[in-house]
Amino acid sequence: MMVPLRYRVLSVYAALQALMQFEWLRFAPMTSEIATHYGVSPSAIGNLSLVFPLLFVLLALPVGVWLDRVPVRTSLRISAVGMALAALLRMVEPSYAYLFAGQLAFALLQPLVLGLIARLALIWFDEGERLRATEIPSMAMFIGLALAFVLVPVIGYRTLWLDAAVLGALALLTWFWVPVDPREAKVAAGPRPSWRAGMMTMLRSPVFLVLIAYFFLANGYFNAISTWLESILHRQGIDAQTAGIVALCMLVSGIISMALIEPVARRMGLRSLMVAAAVGSIGVTMVLFNSGSPIVLCLSGIVLGATLLAPLPLLIQAVVNTTGEDHAGTAASLFWLVGNAGATAFIAVLEPVADAGRWTFGCGLLIVLLVLQGILAMGGPRRRPA
Repeated sequence: MMVPLRYRVLSVYAALQALMQFEWLRFAPMTSEIATHYGVSPSAIGNLSLVFPLLFVLLALPVGVWLDRVPVRTSLRISAVGMALAALLRMVEPSYAYLFAGQLAFALLQPLVLGLIARLALIWFDEGERLRATEIPSMAMFIGLALAFVLVPVIGYRTLWLDAAVLGALALLTWFWVPVDPREAKVAAGPRPSWRAGMMTMLRSPVFLVLIAYFFLANGYFNAISTWLESILHRQGIDAQTAGIVALCMLVSGIISMALIEPVARRMGLRSLMVAAAVGSIGVTMVLFNSGSPIVLCLSGIVLGATLLAPLPLLIQAVVNTTGEDHAGTAASLFWLVGNAGATAFIAVLEPVADAGRWTFGCGLLIVLLVLQGILAMGGPRRRPA
C-alpha cells in the first residue's frame, strides 16, 4: 500500500527529530572513555552536548521567523543535508577539533529541526490530523534520547561512520522523496504580517503566556530530575545502573503516553490535563526522593514520564493556535526557547543542592515548582482538541 504524501513527509521529519536528539547526546553515555581516547578532559566532552542549548537560545527566534517564510520541503532539505555534512565533518580527522566542529554544525541545525514541527503540521495536515502530526515527531524526539543512552554503550564511539551513512541515506531520501508543499503557492502569495507584529500578538495573548510559562516550569522540572536522578537516588542506596533504568522508564512511558493522549484529550480540556500533570507529579516526586525500592522507583518513573511528557503535543498545538499559520514557526521556536531556558535555570539552581547533598531541600523546591505549574494551568485553554 502506498504511503500518503503527508505521512511520507512526516516520517522523514520524525526521523530527523530522532537523529538530532541522538546526536545531541551521542557522547554523553561514555564521557570518561571518550575523553581518554581523544586526550581531553571530561568537561571538554561535556561541551559537545552543551553547545546545543547555548546555540539554541541564540538562534531559536531568528530561525523561527525564517521558517515562516520558506517552504517546508526547503527546511527539510537543509536540515537533512546539513546533518549529513555535520556527521562527515566529525570524520575528517580523528581529533577533538573536528569532533567539536561536527557537533557545532549539528547544534546550528537543531533550532531548524525543532522549530519546524508546528509549520509542517499546519501545511501538510488538516485540522483533524494536526494533533497526530505533532505527536509523532514529539515521540521521535524522546526515542532519539532513549536510543542515545541504550545504543551508544553497545555500538561505542568508533562508529561515527554509521551515523554518516544513516544521515546520508536520509538526506538522499529527503531530497528525492519529499514532494513540493501542497499549499506553497497560497502561502507565498500576498504580503505577510511582520514578525514583530506576530511577536506582539503572542506576547499580548494571556493564553500564550500561560502556556510558555507552564512549559518553562515543566521542562525545567523534567530536565532537573533527569540530570540529577543518579545523585538523588544514590543517597537511597540505588546504584547508577538502576538509576539509568528508572530514567529509561520515564522516557519509554512518556513516548507511549504521547501515542495514547489523543483519545484522552478528546474527553478532557487541555486545562484539565495540565492541572492533572502538575498535581499528579507531586506525590510521585515525594516517592522518588524517599523510596529505596527499585520496583517502586521504576513505577514512579513510569507515572512521572506519563504526566510530564504526554501533554507536550497538545501544548505545541495550543501555542500555534494562538498565533495562526503565518507565525507558526516563530511560535514553536519561542516555545522551545522558553523550555530550554527553564531546563538551564533549574539544572543550575539544583547544582549547589546536589553538591551539598541537600536533597530534602531539593525535593521541596521541585514540589513548589509543581504547585506553581498547577496554579498556572488554571489559566490554560479550556477548548478540547478538534
